[in-house]
Order: sequence, then structure tokens, then C-alpha cells
Amino acid sequence: MLVVLAVAVSAMLACLFVQAATVVGAARYIARRKHQPLADRPVVSAFTYIAAPMLVLMGGSVLQMLVWAILYRIGGQFADFEMASYFSGVTFTSLGYGDVVLPRMIRLLAPLEAATGLLMFGITTAVLIAVMQQSLPGRRDKSAR
Repeated sequence: MLVVLAVAVSAMLACLFVQAATVVGAARYIARRKHQPLADRPVVSAFTYIAAPMLVLMGGSVLQMLVWAILYRIGGQFADFEMASYFSGVTFTSLGYGDVVLPRMIRLLAPLEAATGLLMFGITTAVLIAVMQQSLPGRRDKSAR
């Protein structure tokens, strides 16, 4: 069980590294765009302001799922990478269909991956909310001042 926990903590740290890198990338993009006026087409400009960080963060989530899939594949838990990726995606998003499960000996990895996914999606949500707040400065609650 300690080996399983050590493997899980390693995967969690790898995910945290990927998440931090994508948050920094999104934050840099937001900082560059923050003081730029809206272009001639404000709807398109606002869309790209929000969509670009969202795509970066979603790419980070996919990379994190692949970290776990590689772990499962290296550990010989799945016959192919497609099945390992499917299981990882379903687990990381906490969708949990239950049609594929890990062997009893390492079953603890699945809830630890799900917990990691929930935490990382929470961070992603916080960053996207910050982007929305930055993109709509005139709509902030005036009573908060």
C-alpha cells in the first residue's frame, strides 16, 4: 500500500507541475492582453481573451490525464494506451462510469486520481473566473468598494 501511495503522490506532483505551468501560461497571456483595448470587433476580441486561457488550461488537464494513463500503462494495468487514457479521463474528471476498474491491489490509485482532478479543475475554474472578471471591468459590483 505504501508503494501505491508513493506512486500516487508522484503522479499528483507531476499534475501539480503541469497545472502550475498552464496557470502561469494563462496568467502571462492575460497580463499581456489586459491593457489592450478591444479591437474593431469587440465580440471576437472578448472571445479570444477568454478562449485562449481556457484552451491552455484544458490542454493542461489533458496532459495531466495522460500522466496518469502513462502510469497505468507502465504498470501494465491496461493492454493498450487507449484504454489507459479512457480510464484516466473518466477517473480524472470524476465521471466514473465504472465499466473499467483497477485490480484490488492498486485500486486506491483511482480515488487519488479523482481527487487530483477535482483539485486541478478547481484551480482551472478559479483562473477562468479571474479572466472573466478582468474581461468585464465595468460590470464589477460597485458596492464592494
